[in-house]
Amino acid sequence: MKSPLLALALVSSLAFAADPVPPATQTCQPDKLIAAEAFDKPESFTKQKQPGTDGWRGGIGTWSIKDGAAYAVQEGPSEKRPNGHEAVCEHIVDLGDYVLTGEFKLGPSPQIGFVCRDTNQPNHHQGRVVITPTAIWIQKMSGISKETRREELKKIEVQIDPNTWHRITIEICGDRFFAKINDHILEASHERFKERKGRIGFVARAEGAQFRNLSLWSAKPKS
Repeated sequence: MKSPLLALALVSSLAFAADPVPPATQTCQPDKLIAAEAFDKPESFTKQKQPGTDGWRGGIGTWSIKDGAAYAVQEGPSEKRPNGHEAVCEHIVDLGDYVLTGEFKLGPSPQIGFVCRDTNQPNHHQGRVVITPTAIWIQKMSGISKETRREELKKIEVQIDPNTWHRITIEICGDRFFAKINDHILEASHERFKERKGRIGFVARAEGAQFRNLSLWSAKPKS
């Protein structure tokens, strides 16, 4: 006999896969559903070298499915990247404002982030919300590779249990970046966030972070 919690989890997973519901939001109104992925099967990842395909691309690092969720292992040191590189999973898009929701578990990973990049070729870093076991912050970014620059805009000190699943909602509307992690809210503004987004995704350092039930929506400002 299934436990009530297990049964609820199964129902929740099926409901997510069948009909993602637009989330309650503060600054943006979700518009068109761009992607909805439970990350519960290997097919959740798009083959990166397959042209003209939509979907979540497990790029840098190693991505797999473990315990019904995306499991991240960062790239090790190499001649190209002597210090290695955090694991990166992104969806190629062409969006202005957007809303992203999902769940994450840090596990042994010291840091994860939910990120966006602009439409330059290659896509330059634009902004991210960074999550560690002791703090959350929003940062504005620019550049790519060795030219990457970052500026911390808003930070809160908070305890995030690494062994628990947490819910996140991100809204970027105009110059405003709004993030809600469980009941923790932080927001920041910068002109950089107004630029169109060419890639949206999530990243993780070291090994062990997990992600599931990601939904991405185009959005428009609330009137």
